[in-house]
Amino acid sequence: TALLYTMVASAVAYAVNGMFVGWQPLFKLNITVAPHLSDYGWYVALGLLSGVVATFLPVVFYRTRDAFHQLPIPAWLKPAVGGLGVGLIALKLPQVLGGGYGWMQMAMNGQLALHLLLILVVAKLAAFALTVSSGGSGGVFAPSLYIGAMLGVACSLLFHQPPAVFAVVGMAAVFGAAARVPVATMLMVTEMAGGYQLLTPAGSAVVLAYLMQRWLSRGFKYRSLYEAQVPQREDSPA
Repeated sequence: TALLYTMVASAVAYAVNGMFVGWQPLFKLNITVAPHLSDYGWYVALGLLSGVVATFLPVVFYRTRDAFHQLPIPAWLKPAVGGLGVGLIALKLPQVLGGGYGWMQMAMNGQLALHLLLILVVAKLAAFALTVSSGGSGGVFAPSLYIGAMLGVACSLLFHQPPAVFAVVGMAAVFGAAARVPVATMLMVTEMAGGYQLLTPAGSAVVLAYLMQRWLSRGFKYRSLYEAQVPQREDSPA
């Protein structure tokens, strides 16, 4: 029942939003043909790397939260400490501020250098953890997409592949694995970019990243970005 209401609400929200801002997707992709079968080896490599990165996302996020909980300072001061940390990072890397959708589009367009992309993967993870884990306002979706996009484009430069394609696949693989929501993420990210021809490569990378993340995180305390997530429907108290 909840799924039906969610679909209706989503359709209405999309229609209202489209009347004001238009119907174009969030990201612009210059892709005219679907990826060739010979390229799928690179998507496998990206999926495995995304699984490794996705393993550390929940660990860094929640370990930082635990560290802030143990700080012997008033609770209202902790977000300020986190904000100070983000500000210090932003002095050198202003790309970590905000949602970062503009920088993600620039990465898709091939406008960011390889060394910067690799640095931003780590810097955004640190800024994300300092912001939300300290008690500040923010979510986990956009930062995870950002990290996945930068990782994907970095791999595209190393593999000599189209950056836009690898950005979309990287976004889906990193968040899908870190949040353990592979199917929903695969569909969401391809829709955000209007890249439906990327469903197959995104699906293969997401599945591999998901399996890799589950295997690598099996002994960790924090295994998913959603701490209250349960293994299957029967385990849910809802």
